[in-house]
Amino acid sequence: MDGIEFFATTSAGIEDLASSEVEMLLKVKCVPDVGKVFFKSSPESIYILNLCASTLNKVMICLCRTYFENLNQIYYLVKQVDFSKYILPDQSFAVESERYGVHDFTSVDVSRVVGQAIIDSYLSSKGVRLKVNLNSPDIIFFSLVRDKEYILGLNTTGESLHKRGYRVYEHPAALKPTIASAMLMLAGWDCSMPLIDPMCGGATIPIEAAFKARRIPPNYLRKNFAFHKIGFLNLQDFENLRGKLLSTANRNVYKIFGMEKYERHLRGAIMNCSNAGVSDTVFLKLGDATCPEMYPCESFNTIIVNPPYGVRMVPEGGMKRFYKLFLKALRERFSGSTLVLITAAFRRFLQAVDEVDVKVLGERNVLHGRLSAKIFKCKI
Repeated sequence: MDGIEFFATTSAGIEDLASSEVEMLLKVKCVPDVGKVFFKSSPESIYILNLCASTLNKVMICLCRTYFENLNQIYYLVKQVDFSKYILPDQSFAVESERYGVHDFTSVDVSRVVGQAIIDSYLSSKGVRLKVNLNSPDIIFFSLVRDKEYILGLNTTGESLHKRGYRVYEHPAALKPTIASAMLMLAGWDCSMPLIDPMCGGATIPIEAAFKARRIPPNYLRKNFAFHKIGFLNLQDFENLRGKLLSTANRNVYKIFGMEKYERHLRGAIMNCSNAGVSDTVFLKLGDATCPEMYPCESFNTIIVNPPYGVRMVPEGGMKRFYKLFLKALRERFSGSTLVLITAAFRRFLQAVDEVDVKVLGERNVLHGRLSAKIFKCKI
């Protein structure tokens, strides 16, 4: 099955970074799209991406990509797919659907129609009626309707890869590890240089930085992948690759720092770093990011941070004042450094930037969960 058509989902706004990562990992051409990327590669790519990709959510085998007029047409398009390559007669399946645009049907309708088409296709080719199991299926199909485009994929991942497996403490405003990794890429961080997240919460950014520096596959803690039940794949090949990748990771100590204002979050960050296996290269301390004297005695040329947005809590004096104090502290201690910051309160941040005279080098819109946010790259 060489030359499989794939697509992989990612957060809206970082598709270009996800595409670059796929090209780097697989040495293939990758094309970014809305919330996903498309590429063609070998079956081994399923193992490589599910272990090593830091900006992807789910890796899919692309079974159908076309345009449609109505639900009946989707049914006939899906029924033409040969599903016997991907699901055994005694296995169960489920269809997960997403729909974007204006239609006279719902995502539930899409799942129902696609599920029936899969059953009818398999019955026609193999003489077996497949079982549906919505709670614990063996095989998961992903069905996407966007305006008049239809895409059907076979989910090789299972739960999204942003669930790395190291979080034993969940910060109430945690950053997705996939977005944290994208921010590290945007910063152009040289791992030989010190890095700090001065509002580290549960330490997502420092942990992702440590994974990159040590060349640790970011999803190595994941126990279950959907591809474990896909028949044509050799799981021993996966285990061999996993062992090889872990053996080439290094144990060097890098200057990766995290600072957190609240003790309970700091304790959680310590727990997460320990669970991720990087507590010996991530240095955490209690401190207020708006107070220049509380930063570690290092010369940081890279600062990456997910500060409060004012959604769950509003700092005293408001968001603009908070961002202004933070930027002033950075200017006092680390003038000339690179700052990469994500916020949904981007108007307040830009007002603070103007008042402190920080230079914005670039910005991009991203979707963090259901929040519309922006990532800024600045020169302090």
